Amino acid sequence: MLEIATTDDPRGLRLTGEIDLATVDDLTAALEPLVRAGGDITLDLAGVRFLGSSGVQVLIRALDTLDGRGRLLLARPGSSVRRIFEVMGLSRFENLEVGA
Repeated sequence: MLEIATTDDPRGLRLTGEIDLATVDDLTAALEPLVRAGGDITLDLAGVRFLGSSGVQVLIRALDTLDGRGRLLLARPGSSVRRIFEVMGLSRFENLEVGA
């Protein structure tokens, strides 16, 4: 299960739960309008317990679409989620910022 709340300051989403094959469509539906609009998007990941490869693919698509039009700011990821970013090599995206 994944809970998704829209945030205005900063503009983005607060995510709580698991991002996996069962929840990735909900994340995509919530993230797409923000990506289409462009600009910086903050994803508060403090409540994310699991991030699967399908969730990483959603983030990569968002980064590709935002290229030159904004950044994806990943706030407060837990250690296991941060490790996934490292293993998947997401640091190669210049428009990605992973916060503490």
